[in-house]
Amino acid sequence: MRHSRHVARTLSDDAWQITDAEGQHTARIAGTEHDAIARAHHQLAAYGGGRVFLTDAD
Repeated sequence: MRHSRHVARTLSDDAWQITDAEGQHTARIAGTEHDAIARAHHQLAAYGGGRVFLTDAD
């Protein structure tokens, strides 16, 4: 089974929310887009990898 994380900007300009494939919240990150994507990849490393998707809120 391939795991995934979805990264989306929150209402705050410097915060990001990470969810799993089922939409369950896994983290809220303050920082840059790069920081949020790195955290999502770190979470997936526990499962042996997976895909990270960036959700465009525009």
